[in-house]
Amino acid sequence: MSNDRTRSSRRGTGRSVVRIGTRLFVDFLIVSLWVVFVTLVFLATGWPQWAFYAALILGVGGYVQFTAGWG
Repeated sequence: MSNDRTRSSRRGTGRSVVRIGTRLFVDFLIVSLWVVFVTLVFLATGWPQWAFYAALILGVGGYVQFTAGWG
């Protein structure tokens, strides 16, 4: 009986680690793609540097606001 609980607990822990790892990877991928996209747009257009940083901060901040409730 006790052995079944241990297996179930380990399985749940493994799933949690995979879920968290997947979430971190997806977050990293999306933010990285946003940074590359904004960088390429601003290099191609020559827009001001302050607007570049504003776009980065607003983009990442918006993503965090949108995904903060996932859980």
